[in-house]
Amino acid sequence: MIKTRDGKDIRPFFEPESVAIFGSMNEFTGLGYGAVRNLLDFGYRGRIYPINPKQGHILGLKIHSSIDEVTEHIDLAVLITPAVTVPGIVEQCARRGTRAAIVVSENFAEAGEEGANLQRQLVDIAARTGIRIMGPNTIGSVNTANGLITNPYRIGYNKIRRGGIAYCSQTGVSGAQCQPLDDLGFQISKMCDIANKCDVNEVDILNYLVGDPETKVLSMHLEDIRDGRAFIEAARSFTAVKPLLIFRSARSREGAEASASHTGSLAGNDVVYDSAIRQAGAFRIRNWHEYWELPKIFISGRPSCGSRIAIIAYSGGAGVVAADAAIEAGLSLAKFAPHTVDRLTEIDRRAARNPVDLGPVLSAASDPVSVQRYAITAVLEDPNVDCLNIAVYVGVLAPIEYVTDLIAGLLNNSSKPVTIWLYGTKLQVMQETCRALEDIGLPTYTELETAIRALGMLVKFSMFKTGLE
Repeated sequence: MIKTRDGKDIRPFFEPESVAIFGSMNEFTGLGYGAVRNLLDFGYRGRIYPINPKQGHILGLKIHSSIDEVTEHIDLAVLITPAVTVPGIVEQCARRGTRAAIVVSENFAEAGEEGANLQRQLVDIAARTGIRIMGPNTIGSVNTANGLITNPYRIGYNKIRRGGIAYCSQTGVSGAQCQPLDDLGFQISKMCDIANKCDVNEVDILNYLVGDPETKVLSMHLEDIRDGRAFIEAARSFTAVKPLLIFRSARSREGAEASASHTGSLAGNDVVYDSAIRQAGAFRIRNWHEYWELPKIFISGRPSCGSRIAIIAYSGGAGVVAADAAIEAGLSLAKFAPHTVDRLTEIDRRAARNPVDLGPVLSAASDPVSVQRYAITAVLEDPNVDCLNIAVYVGVLAPIEYVTDLIAGLLNNSSKPVTIWLYGTKLQVMQETCRALEDIGLPTYTELETAIRALGMLVKFSMFKTGLE
């Protein structure tokens, strides 16, 4: 059993003042070169030491033949070398006082007994020397506050938007080289791939991020949990102050077998995991889409005050879908106050119930902007409404500027939680509008059920914190 140490021990994975990169420095094919290039491109503020026996210079930096040639202290080592060389390099780093090592190299426990033996050597080195090890088989960590990124692969962009969401996964597919993070504009504080978890695991990440002032919410992907008791304890401490979302893969027998070949994990009974997640006060999420999208609701700055939701749609069918999603998310449909019913009846009697269907009205309205403004204002001002979901079309008849001006102007005078379901005919325009709306603090989704489920989570977390659930 791997013992979990104080989460503060893993600060060098995210806050190093110096990083050594071990690997090939070939400009065209070297992953060591790629890691150095990314650190520079993303604006890492610390010192960088490329290390390879073939000395020289790359990107204005001297290549050192070994860590012993570096006279300065190194906080973090990133290893992208053949698996058989890794234990010796980690041991050497530990002797030099390096406190953290990210092992990008593959072919450890996920690759058979020979690799498992190498991984056991890493576990022994960590136990003997105190050096912390992330991985192996990982792309490492990201910190948007200092520009740190240990990813060795070419990415195609050089900026990840800074914000309050932390993402922790057990797979490199969550990395910047696989995800259009620049285009999507997720507001990220930290990211990490704990992969094989020979040392650093989910408990360490929870213990570190609970005290991280940049992180407001954590979305975590796990294939297995090694120490259930330690996990529940750490997760409970985390959820006492911050929301925790968990996407667990390897739920099926076939998925568990795939996990064993991927990270060497031994996945267990999903019912047990589900119970552990619930005991911890965390949210169980269902897929990758939710892993990325649902955390946005928790950084909107609009606290929950109740579970009564109002829905404004432009289609009766969409309203039905939204109503079903609301009930499934633990919300209840708000019953409008008589004064609100009167105000909405002035528009059309079909608009005077929840969900509000503005479709028939807008199709015949001479001034659709005024109709939408009036309806949204009436619903927001209703004392029986705690939160609101609004369907918003963007396209030829409703350009980005029109949408953002309309929504922002209406919501400036209300602190009630609001999510936007955005739809339209041009994906690029939809993505640009999502970013524009989120820039003004409105979580925006292109899937209706996700937009509703996000509000349900916000409400449940508020109830959990106040001891009502």
